Amino acid sequence: MANELAQLTGFEEKDVQRALRALALEPFFDDVMYVASGDVIVGAPTGNALRVVGQWPTPEAQLDRLIAAIEAVAADEAQPEEERSKARQLGMSLKGALYQVAIGALGGAGGNIMSG
Repeated sequence: MANELAQLTGFEEKDVQRALRALALEPFFDDVMYVASGDVIVGAPTGNALRVVGQWPTPEAQLDRLIAAIEAVAADEAQPEEERSKARQLGMSLKGALYQVAIGALGGAGGNIMSG
């Protein structure tokens, strides 16, 4: 892993190892194994690590994306008025009283409902 990262980043392997040791303390990886040489072998990044680097959206960001998509339907004149009205109502609800409920639901799902 460190060798591959060194090649990809252009850093020396010893610098990559030092960075991996520092990141393993948070922890930013699911599995961390220290070997006798002092090197560290890491597994997949945690959800927290992905959020820190912006690769895993927060529940708030996910909800904002959902609200924006619903508002787009509400504004789309090609949609039937009944659908647009429902979308407007849902968007207003999610921006209002249901906001914290939705955030809790998205956060409880590991924040990975709307990835991609």
